[in-house]
Parts: sequence; C-alpha cells; structure tokens
Amino acid sequence: MASGIGYRGTNRCFPFWEDFQQCYFSSTEKTRADCVPARDDYLECLHHFKEIARVRAIQTVERNNYAKNKANGTDHKIISLDEMSLKRKHASAKDDKSTVERVHKLEANVLNSHQNLNDIVEIYTIAQSTNAEAAFTAVNSLGRIYSAMWTKGLLKRTKGPQQDAAAAKVSEWLRDNYRQYTDLLRSMLGHREAPIQVTSLRLYLQMMDKEGQALGRAANNYVFPNDSYLEIIETVLNSDATSEHLVRTLVDSYLNSYDDLRLYFYRNVAKLASPDYDPFKNRGNKGARKNTVSDTFVRHAFAVMNQIRTVFSADSDASLWIAMPKTCGNEPDVVRAAAHTRAFSEAWLALMRLPLTADIYKQILLTMHKRIVPYMADAKSLMDFLSSSYEIGGSVSLLALNGLFTLMTEHNLNYPNFYEKLYALLDRNVFHVKYRARFFRLLETFLGSSHLPAYLVAAFAKRLARLALFAPPAGAVTAIPLIYNLLKAHPSCM
Repeated sequence: MASGIGYRGTNRCFPFWEDFQQCYFSSTEKTRADCVPARDDYLECLHHFKEIARVRAIQTVERNNYAKNKANGTDHKIISLDEMSLKRKHASAKDDKSTVERVHKLEANVLNSHQNLNDIVEIYTIAQSTNAEAAFTAVNSLGRIYSAMWTKGLLKRTKGPQQDAAAAKVSEWLRDNYRQYTDLLRSMLGHREAPIQVTSLRLYLQMMDKEGQALGRAANNYVFPNDSYLEIIETVLNSDATSEHLVRTLVDSYLNSYDDLRLYFYRNVAKLASPDYDPFKNRGNKGARKNTVSDTFVRHAFAVMNQIRTVFSADSDASLWIAMPKTCGNEPDVVRAAAHTRAFSEAWLALMRLPLTADIYKQILLTMHKRIVPYMADAKSLMDFLSSSYEIGGSVSLLALNGLFTLMTEHNLNYPNFYEKLYALLDRNVFHVKYRARFFRLLETFLGSSHLPAYLVAAFAKRLARLALFAPPAGAVTAIPLIYNLLKAHPSCM
C-alpha cells in the first residue's frame, strides 16, 4: 500500500491514502483532528463501511414494506447487496462498451469522408472524459486520424489563390484541433501513472514523424519538426511526475536507436539550460522572461544523458526517426558527425554550468574520462570545470583527478602546481574515503614517469610512509606496496 502499485497498476484507494498522509504529516497535535475526514475517505474506499450500512438500511426498509405488502395481498422483491453491485457493474460495462463503439464509428466516419470532420470534436471530448477505457480509445483514435491527415497534407500551411479560401479555413481549423490534441498528449506526459506517460510519448513521437515527413515532402528536403520535439523534451525534463519507466523508454527505444532524435535532444537540452531561453515565447505570452532552471530539470536531464550509450559515427549509416526524402537538396546535420559532436559538447557544457547536487556532481566526475572527454568537440573546454572541481578538495578532488589527468596526457593541458595540490590531498582522510582504491591507482600512475625529479617522488614516499603509521590496516596494506613500487621505479630516491 505504501507505493500504491499492484500487479494491476495503481491501487484505486492510493489517492485517498496520499491525501491522508499529506494532511497527517503537515499537521500538528492540535490540528490533527482535521485529518479525520481524509482518513474516513480512505477507510471507506478500502472497506465500504458506510455504503454497506446504507444498503442494509435500505434493505431493512424494503423488508418492512415487503411484510406490509404481503399482509395486504401484494408482493414486492427485495434487492440484495450483491444484486445491486452486479447491476451497477453491468451498467458501467455496457456504457463503456457503447462509448468505445461510438468512438470507432466516429473515427471511421472522419476517415471515410471529409464532410464528417466535426466528429473530431466529439472524439476529443471523449478523450478528456474520466472513463479511462473510452478516453484511451479516443486518444489513439485521434492519433490515427491526424496521422492520415498529415499523410494527405491537410494540416500543412498553404498559400493558395482566393478560390482556395474555404480549404485554407478548414486547414486552419484542423491545425487548431491538432494543437489541442498535442496539448492533451503533453498533459498526459505529466500523468502520475507511468503507462499513460509512455503511451503519450509514443503517440506524440508518431505524430512528429508524420509531421516531419509531410514538411519534408513539401520542402523537398529533410525537415525535423523541432518545435514539437522541444515541447516533448521540455515537458519530460521539467515534470515532477516523470517516471523511471518513461526515462528508460525515451532512452532505450528512441535516443539510443535514432540519430536525429539524439542530435536534437542534445540541442534542446542546451537551449533549455540557457539563461536566454524564453519558455513562454510560443505560448501567447508577450515579453521575454528569464529562464529559471529547476532542480527537477537538472536531475532528469542528467538521468537521460547519462544513459545514452550510442555515439554517431560517420562510418555507419544514419538511423533516422524522420525518414530522409528520396530527393534531398543539401546534406542535413543529422548525417554529419561534426554536428553530433558539437551538439553533444554543448549539452554537457550547458548542464555543467547549472547548479548541480553533490550526487550528480560526483557522478559526472566519475564518468568524465570515459563517456564525456573522448566525444567532446574540444576537450579543453572542460578545463574550467575540472580545475574548479580539483580545487574544491576532499572526495570531489579525488574524482576530478581522472578527467584532469586525461586532459594533461592526451590533450596537452598545462595545469600549474598539479603535484603540489596532489600532495595536499594526502592526509589521514584519504584512507577512509569511498574512492580510495581509485586514488592510489592514479597516484601510482602520476608518479610513475621517469622524468619526475627524485626529490618530488621522495617527498610523496615520505608522506605516504608517515601516514601509513596511523592508517587502518587496510590503508597500510595499500600504502606500503605503493612506496615500494615508487622506490623501485626511482632508485635515486634510496
């Protein structure tokens, strides 16, 4: 009950439990009595005490009336609790079935004749209803309808002669309704149930696919509908309701599989993280607004980017979600390795400029040398981030060593006073940190060069020997072999 998730999905009483829990923990001893109604609602949902008592009271009245009617020579049937429940279920199931059949009929009417376009409004109304089965059917039905309209070119903007004014008016009306449908899908992305989020994501991306193909045919070139894609990414990354299942579906089924979706995802992350981005620009609100990046955005953006494993290679064919037209004028960015590398770099740099939690900060440093540095357009652009991390001290400095050393050895970074700061990290705490093994392995690598002066290596060996005297047994076992290897690699120190 704590999670609200069972083998059939979210428990029906879980919303009442959330209300009661929120009230209870936000109240004091004096105001705790205010939570009694919320508790009673939750218990009523579980056990139906009041409903059963009400039905039994009705049955008592029915029995009394039955006894009176029988005495007067008339008969009257008593309805049991089970019969009432069964009738209610049958009536509800019958209504659901009739509504679903109605949706299918309306969909067929719209697809068969343009004279029935007004039926779209009724289907959209059903999609907003509280009937889950009918709403789900209506949402999928609208998806099929608008997919067919994009294929037929009914939703694209056209500038025709005056005699086409009626067709242009119909097209404008269809685009307004399509916009309402995409707004509904975007609101479903923020639903509390993960299956609904995933369904909305799939439908939205399918609509985007049809839109991109229609625009590409009209322009005779590759066109990616990034305005729609930006809305998807912005909703997913900024919503507190975004589930792990939705993130995993986005990464595994789309970003790791399609190069164009991955390219524009990186670009959109960089745009959303920019302080100059105006989130209200395309929503009818006038005046520029300063972009405020939330902690939720940072957490979700890192969760998605950290799970992306695919990197575009110029040697392989591009895998595209929006199909490439048969005749394409210029080479689009989605098939250019330089564009992918630049988008990757801009997204990670934009994320690193944001206020990061300690956990995300450390995870970035942990994966820096393997998943970030090798794919940057200019690895030296990470110098400021790694340098500031190295100067923080403690475990953050230990984690920054790997990335910093990669820049120094593979990208010719000149970092002044590197060994002085490395020497400062050698204190008693280094034997108790979580990343102790990683640090000593890197320390041996840093001091293994034969070009280092003997006094520098001797200073580190002396420091390690002094710390080993007060280190725990596990730390001493690590330090003593390292001292031996340093003296063996630099005989002039003996």
